[in-house]
Amino acid sequence: MKKLPLNDIIEWDVLNWSRLVKYWIPTLHTLPADAKVLAVGERNGGLSLWLALMGFKVDCTDIKEPSEKAISRHKKYRVSDKITYRQLDIVNDSPIPDTYDLVIAKSVIGGLKSNPSDAGTRNFSTQQKAVSNIYAQLKKDGYFLSAENLTGNFLHKYARLNKQKDKGWRYLHYKEIPVLFQPFKVVKTKTFGILPTSFRSGLLNETLFTFNKLLDFLPPQEKYIAFTTAQK
Repeated sequence: MKKLPLNDIIEWDVLNWSRLVKYWIPTLHTLPADAKVLAVGERNGGLSLWLALMGFKVDCTDIKEPSEKAISRHKKYRVSDKITYRQLDIVNDSPIPDTYDLVIAKSVIGGLKSNPSDAGTRNFSTQQKAVSNIYAQLKKDGYFLSAENLTGNFLHKYARLNKQKDKGWRYLHYKEIPVLFQPFKVVKTKTFGILPTSFRSGLLNETLFTFNKLLDFLPPQEKYIAFTTAQK
């Protein structure tokens, strides 16, 4: 994991969100080398970079197409030949059935709206529709790997309210995950993170990350990141 360019793959709150590597790598190792992969909500192409470095060919998508930053980042690591870019609205575009062995997304579901101009459509029904479309695009026995923000404990809720971060996001409650992933035959979710690791001080981030590992025994609803592996 130390050899991976995690800052470019994860981008923010790197130590906490990079737990997805630990949780998801066993599933990725079961996929064939020629697996078809769809990365959703890939504005800056982080997860696409990771999968391309593993040797997979990836459809890197975003609602407004991935950014120039994504393209230059992939060139930097010489994986451009493994990545195809296209625009995809995972809520409203018609899914192409039984196409992918793997769909992957990080911090995407909570920001979705069925109508981009109507914040009121950022709701659980929209999130369900997105997951249903992802399910449809997977081949039989394919996987959806999802890392999402949870409501977390009262400290997280207070901090978001204070910074008005709750206005542009619909945070999932831990108890909603089984409902959201109901179509899948196997669903496994791990949670992580009591304290953020998004400060400028690397030493502070390392210290907080150590505390998070020590506090991992706390109930899942106390943490603010959910890493889900769902199999069709």
